[in-house]
Amino acid sequence: MQLNRRAFLSLMAATGASLAAPRLHAQEAPLKLNVAVRSPWMANQVALTRSNMLFLGLPRYARDTPTPSLARREPDGRLVPFPGNAWNDWKPGDDGRDAFVYLNSVHIFAEDTVWCVDQGSLSPDAFPHVNETLDHGAQKVVRLDTQSGKVLDVLRFDDTILPPGAQLNDLRFHGSTMYLTDSGLGGIIVHDMTTGKTVRRLSGDPHVKASLTEIPSILAHVKGGKTFRPPNSDMIEITSDGKWLYWASPTGPLVRIETRFLKDANLSDAQLAARVEHVFDNRFSGGCCMDSAGNVYFSETVTHHITVLSPEGRTAVLASDPTLVRPDGSFISHDRHLYIPVKQAIGENAAHQQAPFVIYSIALPKRFDGIALGGPVTGT
Repeated sequence: MQLNRRAFLSLMAATGASLAAPRLHAQEAPLKLNVAVRSPWMANQVALTRSNMLFLGLPRYARDTPTPSLARREPDGRLVPFPGNAWNDWKPGDDGRDAFVYLNSVHIFAEDTVWCVDQGSLSPDAFPHVNETLDHGAQKVVRLDTQSGKVLDVLRFDDTILPPGAQLNDLRFHGSTMYLTDSGLGGIIVHDMTTGKTVRRLSGDPHVKASLTEIPSILAHVKGGKTFRPPNSDMIEITSDGKWLYWASPTGPLVRIETRFLKDANLSDAQLAARVEHVFDNRFSGGCCMDSAGNVYFSETVTHHITVLSPEGRTAVLASDPTLVRPDGSFISHDRHLYIPVKQAIGENAAHQQAPFVIYSIALPKRFDGIALGGPVTGT
């Protein structure tokens, strides 16, 4: 049985900190985690507008745990399904074209609209036979007005961009260009919002494949001849000037390429691959984000750390807490707070709490352990 991203991250958390690579600790003490919001639903993504209107991406993990896919925090602090209509009413048997099936990414850029990546399929272990009834168009990118909930864009891609086995994962923008990762087959998708042109690059290339060399201990936990394949190109970030696109599998490594090469139709995938640069051997990270100074913040699954990597290659443990269990896609707000959703119920009585899931925040200083920290990357 092939493990998907959700099962993979759960397994990594279960293996314990003994699998973590040794690292030098930061000279400065890790920063304080603050509870930004508590959620009744498990969140894997968080994003905020300029006015700190907060949105949560809520993945469907279990058939017996009803959940909307997208929620917004109201002025009174309540979390409500957004946009509050049929987009959050998908149920098994529906084709999924005009509803959220499985949101894997939620992000907000300079224009203050909310972008959602719907993988359009579910874990066959938790939802047997559901994928057989889903339309090909259930896999999509949706943009919503953050005030009204009006659907502004729905992007669907044909089989040349999303061949069988492809799985949209996350997206970033610079100007009118959207970059997406395919964590199923491995690949980078480049879409021009102005012209509507879309290209698929590096499909199945080793640079978009997950590394298996660093996980022998995890592999040992998978018995009975079952295969184990972590997600391929997953996390994605772009520098504030739009020059460099970074991506990584949860198992690493983090790599990058100049975006001008990705856009060059005269370059073959083999020629592109020669221009991909190794950056860092990240390990077991559920998600990440990048700031305007080029630092990458990894949400480390096994170590319970938030580790920052500077452009010069220096690392520091920004936060560390045993409750950082399965931290996922983080986000830097306009007032320079780092938000981190945690996919594990917190507290001894978590099973009985109405809002057992936590989204933490960290107020970012100007510098930490000698690393200058920036603000959000907004795509402009």
